[in-house]
Amino acid sequence: MLRRKGLTEKIILLGIDGMDPRFSRKMVDEGKMPNLAKLIKKGAARHDLRLLGAVPTITPPMWTTLATGAYPMTHGIEDFNINIKGELDVNFAGIYSKYVHAEPLWNVTAEAGKKTLVMHWPGGAWPPTSDSDNLMVVDGTTPGALGFGYAMRDNEATIIANTKASEAKYYPYSARTTHGYDGDGSDLNYLGTGTHMTSKKDYHDELWADFSEGIACNGYVPKRYMDYRLMHCLPGDSGMDVLKKFPQNVSLSPISEPKDWTNAPTDAKEFTWLQFFGNIPAPCLILKNEQGVYDRVAIYNSKQDIEPIVVLVKGVYTKNVPGIVPKGKTGDMEKVIRNMCLLECHEDGSYIRMWASQGFSDEDNCVWYPHWIFDKIHEKFGPPVPTGQSFGGDMDLIDCTFKQWEQAAQWMADSMKYMMREEGVEVVFSHFHGPDMMGHCYMTWLKDRADSPYPEDEIYKLHERNYQITDDYIGNFLPMIDEGWTILLFSDHSLVCREEDNFHEIGDNMGVNTGVMMKLGYTTLLKDENGNAIPEIDWANTKAVQQRSNSIFINLKGRDRFGIVDPADKYELEEQIITDLYGYKDEKTGKRVISLALHQKDANLLGLGGDYTAGDIIFFVHDDYCLDHGEGLSTATGYADTTLSPIFVAAGSGIKEGFEMKLFPREVDVTPTAAVLLGVRIPAQCEGSPAYSILSEEL
Repeated sequence: MLRRKGLTEKIILLGIDGMDPRFSRKMVDEGKMPNLAKLIKKGAARHDLRLLGAVPTITPPMWTTLATGAYPMTHGIEDFNINIKGELDVNFAGIYSKYVHAEPLWNVTAEAGKKTLVMHWPGGAWPPTSDSDNLMVVDGTTPGALGFGYAMRDNEATIIANTKASEAKYYPYSARTTHGYDGDGSDLNYLGTGTHMTSKKDYHDELWADFSEGIACNGYVPKRYMDYRLMHCLPGDSGMDVLKKFPQNVSLSPISEPKDWTNAPTDAKEFTWLQFFGNIPAPCLILKNEQGVYDRVAIYNSKQDIEPIVVLVKGVYTKNVPGIVPKGKTGDMEKVIRNMCLLECHEDGSYIRMWASQGFSDEDNCVWYPHWIFDKIHEKFGPPVPTGQSFGGDMDLIDCTFKQWEQAAQWMADSMKYMMREEGVEVVFSHFHGPDMMGHCYMTWLKDRADSPYPEDEIYKLHERNYQITDDYIGNFLPMIDEGWTILLFSDHSLVCREEDNFHEIGDNMGVNTGVMMKLGYTTLLKDENGNAIPEIDWANTKAVQQRSNSIFINLKGRDRFGIVDPADKYELEEQIITDLYGYKDEKTGKRVISLALHQKDANLLGLGGDYTAGDIIFFVHDDYCLDHGEGLSTATGYADTTLSPIFVAAGSGIKEGFEMKLFPREVDVTPTAAVLLGVRIPAQCEGSPAYSILSEEL
């Protein structure tokens, strides 16, 4: 009979998305992550800090595995998005509990009487699936920062004003870089976001209705543009690649003398910031300092206001700038907050460039369950911190992104510690997305490339800064060990900097990848009247498609809406595709691009498979050609001491102190290890086992 007494009363599962054990080990050895070093010394870990990761190395399936102890083929979330049977080009967000077929540990702990908080866990946490009064769930509807999906009310933007512009105008997704820009807007054009999303067929509305049923609960309404994908990536497109050069929204305005102001200071100059996707003008004044130099901007709700809502000083990152935007189509208004920075301001007031983060709702509690948690956290620490995607070639915008994550990390830590110390929470499941989101800014450029915006050593400093922010976040929780808490620190995957320069259009997780499969002759696109490919698949001439991170589907008769392949020919076609994948080589190096390709039945060995949740063929891209994460095996390694492996460190009550593990802990082992430490039952579908060697007592 199993011993059921726990080894600890309180535990925090400290999940950190994208945290790299290999680079962390290097930083620890160099004395640059002192808090992680203290955690290792207090507890147990392998010397290389590795957790044996599952696949695919992408957020929702791995966080679902970490919550349930089950492999993707068991819990049902086999990629960032999930498939709809028979629809080879339709994906829905794989982040919701509706599609999870395994029991999460937080339901077990709550029903066992443990007051349990699930804080922004992007894998099967929302909506809650237990009615226990002990269960509290906050967000989990997107990766990114808490609030990234449900609270966003306005896009991030760069605001430029100069004497060359003739009118105030908003240019959506129009610039890869804005540093030093002083144009009139004639060269600001819509660049798109790198992938093509279409929704042309009426039956997709029915699919969306079925998907969203059961998700729109507790006041939460799913957002179709975030949760629904009908995507075809044309050759040259990549959803992951675009993250590092995400096109920026630009609000451009002329600078003029103030007119019709109630209280404009002497010598001020006027311009307009077009906020709320360019629909709401905010009047602004450029102001002089005491030395008579223009170096600040005052932002107003209207020219009749006596006081501005904020005064931005050149080079100063300013938090929680208040604003008001329309609330849907109701005619009501809603409070928002932004972070802002005046980046450039000519001393004569002839040019300014400033940055505004996404506008986050200051009052939306729709994914805070129960709602009182939002009120408590908001009162003490404010609403969730806006974070965004201004990356590309502007180092000052990247700096703003990092400062947001510093702010978000502290907000997360303060909120969680309050719930642990003041509200009686005994079990915390937490997720912080900083290393992943910041890593997407620069990961490819850790190695000098033709399109690198900065030298390799400057990019490396960003990487170090990323991990120092993460180390500060970890440091918030070290005192909890002395308060009787056990800490399990882990990640879902990490990010790899590929050795080779070429990116091959296969394995991008955002939708259907057409590049390599077109070259191999299995996927065909329709063409316009000029013979140019359009983002629409020619199903009559398509035998197979590759979608998401690792799946290839045969276009099968009787199963798929437009199927043309006879089921009797399916296996041999799979064999031919696998052979061709292994034969596909990089034209520069002559090396194969695919490291592993398997029939679905063989991929069961890796925890992938099942009825239409994974492809008919599962493949993985070779380490040297991985783009950040998703398409590679979790053992992949890359340039600058990067890997795709997740990290694992444990410390506190029930954990051996100063213990170096020899065996590999696995991602599926995190859940049963936490269950044994707490003395609760292991979830029903769990496929892992406790990490026995690190426990302070034998079982």
